[in-house]
Amino acid sequence: MSIFKNIFCHKKVALLTLLLSLFVVFSNANAQVGCDSEAYKQGESIFKANCASCHKIGQNLTGPALAGVHEKYEREWLYAWIKNSQALVKAGDADALKIFNEYNKSVMPAQNIKDEQIEQVLAYIEQETNAPCIPPANDSNDSNQAGSNSVFLLFLGIISTILLMIFFALSRVNSALSNMVKEKLGQLVPEPAGIDRKIFNKKTMAVASILGIIALGYYTVESATALGRQQGYQPEQPIKFSHKLHAGVQQIECQYCHSGAAKGKSAVIPSANVCMNCHKGISEGPKYGKTEIAKIYKAVGWNPEKNEYIKGYKEKPIEWIRIHNLPDHVYFNHSQHVTAGKQECQTCHGPIEEMEVVEQHSSLGMGWCINCHRQTEVDFRGNDYYSVYEQFHKDLKDEKINKVTVEDIGGTECQKCHY
Repeated sequence: MSIFKNIFCHKKVALLTLLLSLFVVFSNANAQVGCDSEAYKQGESIFKANCASCHKIGQNLTGPALAGVHEKYEREWLYAWIKNSQALVKAGDADALKIFNEYNKSVMPAQNIKDEQIEQVLAYIEQETNAPCIPPANDSNDSNQAGSNSVFLLFLGIISTILLMIFFALSRVNSALSNMVKEKLGQLVPEPAGIDRKIFNKKTMAVASILGIIALGYYTVESATALGRQQGYQPEQPIKFSHKLHAGVQQIECQYCHSGAAKGKSAVIPSANVCMNCHKGISEGPKYGKTEIAKIYKAVGWNPEKNEYIKGYKEKPIEWIRIHNLPDHVYFNHSQHVTAGKQECQTCHGPIEEMEVVEQHSSLGMGWCINCHRQTEVDFRGNDYYSVYEQFHKDLKDEKINKVTVEDIGGTECQKCHY
């Protein structure tokens, strides 16, 4: 009898040990020294507002990578360089001249910043150099992280359910074997308590098992379906661009910037030169002043004071973060929807003209697309693209049908999107 008790106790100890180990692992993974300090948080905020448009921690951008800069240069020199780099260049400082010449003699704007704030930025840089608290930014980082979290939660749910089932099974086996031993030794076998009879009878356990399997199956399907989905995704862009201002207040047509939407598969991200069509003459915005527009000037090498491009300047592409991203096995053509289907951008992208910061409005999942194709009526009127559907035109004219949907012309066939 003691053997069974020991086995059962070992099972409980093993379960508790596993849960404790998981807690310790995740506690250690999230415990990063310095990441929660006030200096780090303030430094991160100042860095993103003043430095991130030209500098990254681990790679060169418009300016040099800043990893290790806190050790490479003296504090006093860094104070002087950040506050007025051109004064050091004119004074013939060797380090200043080296940086100035290496980066196409581009001018680092003087920063109106206190020594205390510089120290906070250096604390942020030091932390990100030695033990990064945040991963490097890229166009799929947030969605990948969300996918990883979903997979982990799914895995944890499955393991937890299995462990729980094993726990109850071992409990029942232990109880049954204990009663068998007592019966063999001629001892009185106690009747199950009233609550045990209600909870652990065969019918209740069968029903609980079926419900558990259904719940686990539902959770598995929902989690698997959500992989790669990023509805509501709203990353911080390298330049604060307001669609509400441009498409809403100023009434600029979407295709003025996204010129590929009516011509091909991709809507295209506009080049900075498209921005310059207006911003050669507009150097200050109503919300962010000159700060964000100055980032465009740095990208293309525009001197707003002389009103001319800097000769020999190597243009730096703006690293916009992609928001709407379909899986590789899905084919989507913008011109098919915009030109042939005569759909507005808002059909998929939502009220883009009201968004200060753009987010993915719709799920862009397969079910969402299929439902749209089933409901959307094809506009045949004066549309030569659909002239080949002679029978539909005839049936509409004879009033045999009153509409034709995208589904009717093959919009729900697998090969249309998964070719």
